[in-house]
Amino acid sequence: MLLLPTHTVTVLSRPSPTRDRQNNRIVDWSTATRTSYRGRTEPLSSSETVRQGDQVITYLTCFLPPSAAVTEYDRAEVDDVTYEVDGKPDVQTGHGSLAVLAYMRVTLKLVTG
Repeated sequence: MLLLPTHTVTVLSRPSPTRDRQNNRIVDWSTATRTSYRGRTEPLSSSETVRQGDQVITYLTCFLPPSAAVTEYDRAEVDDVTYEVDGKPDVQTGHGSLAVLAYMRVTLKLVTG
């Protein structure tokens, strides 16, 4: 839940793709719209593979306000590290007096190596 925000999470909204000289679709993330939210992040998992070179895949769970504008195509920055949003964000709503406990849960993924 979002009760104790621990980080500033900056969401980079995916810009519209363009075409390069070879007519390939590319996304220029330097033109992405950036929106910052106070949220909470927690490590979810980390694993290493060595089949085709060393790779480490790290997942974070990020809890944001339920009104945060995040899609499965976006990226997010936490502590100056850029993650990909992995899957669709999930909004949990409360009813009545529990509505203040509403939050959005986003899974973030980082592949290194």
